[in-house]
Amino acid sequence: MKIIAILVLTVGVVTAVPERAEAQQSFIKDNVVKMIKKAGVHLNASYRQPIDDPDVQKGASFVPSIGLAPGTTNGWKYPVSLSIFRQNLHGTNGQQFAILRSFTVQAGIGYGWHFGRYSTGVQLQVGWANDSINPSGDMPGAFDLPAGSAVSMHVSDAVLLRPQIKAEYLITPKFTFRVSADYVWLEPDLTVTTPAGTLSNWKASNMHGNIGFGYYPFRK
Repeated sequence: MKIIAILVLTVGVVTAVPERAEAQQSFIKDNVVKMIKKAGVHLNASYRQPIDDPDVQKGASFVPSIGLAPGTTNGWKYPVSLSIFRQNLHGTNGQQFAILRSFTVQAGIGYGWHFGRYSTGVQLQVGWANDSINPSGDMPGAFDLPAGSAVSMHVSDAVLLRPQIKAEYLITPKFTFRVSADYVWLEPDLTVTTPAGTLSNWKASNMHGNIGFGYYPFRK
């Protein structure tokens, strides 16, 4: 009897494992398809105000981003987005010497409310910023150094935190008008080495306001 019971249990486990794996694959596939159907492109006019003023500055810009279309019912949501932005870095005497560029991938949780064609919500995203820094202007002069002085720069990638509030209006099922405001907490390891020493007083965190249009080609 024990042998029979073991055989029955073994058969049950072997049979259940493929079914469970198939169910998980089906769940992942369904959610990936839903996400693809909601994916779209945002064309934005934005204003970014760095917290570390006047060492870091940035004003208005026109940038694209990728995100998901608003839902149709109230409830929790799990936003995923990509964005690119840049900030101008200034030396000890106020002159610009470099541009900091950040390419970010973000995901998080939020809650949305929907009233006909109008959608609004709040969300909190965490992500990763791929940062790069490029010379712009007179680098030695920005630190009151003689022309030709050796100046080197380094910036690391960094984790970011982004709380946001936003609203979106469906002009058509595929086109939307959107506004948002958010705070980006971003503190990469950013250092500049000069003959006089190493400086690391630049902060990349910023307040950000955005207005623009969204296009979701697969939304029905």
